[in-house]
Amino acid sequence: MSEILIHTENLSFSYTDETGADEHPALDGITVDIKKGEYVAVLGHNGSGKSTFAKLLNLILEPTGGRLVIDGIDLTDHEISDEELLRLRRTVGMVFQNPDNQLVATIVEEDVAFGPENLGVPQPELRQRVDDALEAVGMTSYAKHEPHRLSGGQKQRVAIAGVIAMMPKCIIFDESTAMLDPSGRKEVLDTIRMLNREHGITVLNITHYMNEAAMADRVLVINDGKLLLDGTPDEVFAQRELLCEVGLDVPQCAALIHELRAAGLPVKGDRIATTEGCVEMLAELFENLETR
Repeated sequence: MSEILIHTENLSFSYTDETGADEHPALDGITVDIKKGEYVAVLGHNGSGKSTFAKLLNLILEPTGGRLVIDGIDLTDHEISDEELLRLRRTVGMVFQNPDNQLVATIVEEDVAFGPENLGVPQPELRQRVDDALEAVGMTSYAKHEPHRLSGGQKQRVAIAGVIAMMPKCIIFDESTAMLDPSGRKEVLDTIRMLNREHGITVLNITHYMNEAAMADRVLVINDGKLLLDGTPDEVFAQRELLCEVGLDVPQCAALIHELRAAGLPVKGDRIATTEGCVEMLAELFENLETR
């Protein structure tokens, strides 16, 4: 059985107004386990609480209720020491929506070095981490370039390299492809998939693109601060009516299967989340229709 990296139990968070009096619940009773090496997509409409969930896991916010355990450290039962905080910062990294907000240096390799340098990584290890991180995202040839001259997808890959250089066990991507064109989005998604499959990094991809979520091992759907669905992409996207009720949709291939079934066609199988699965189901359908 895979080891649990992140455990939440009735995890809650409320924002307060300027006076500190009125509370505005953003997350309400989330209980979930995320295993090491998992690729998890997190879906939800704007304001659903998914970004708040990410910020809690990255320690940007502190829970106002429930239990949060990251890499064996319980953040809710004692005061976190500086040593534990440093370890946790190394455990969970985060890539935000706008890469320009995450790039801090005037040269690519200096930007990638910024995070691990602040963690106290010495030379020559720092140099090796930067080189390895740039190689991992396919940006080695841009090491001496100025970040502002790069494309959106290249900037985001540099931002990812900066997180990789800190050697986290988990990387959270908070709508990291939202501001990119299709080409840039593909670059970043290929990088995310490679980090998970080849390097074993646990991935949480918060996205509003259903086709991105279909690439994950598992999908969490958060609605109004509560965990609505938790399952494989096929299991979650089989719940089209429920998803539509909370302002979400399904991948185009899944929508096609749902429409064909609604029209009375006997489409068999449950691999509706990916194009490959749907093609196999349709091929079987046409073969059965031809032999009637």
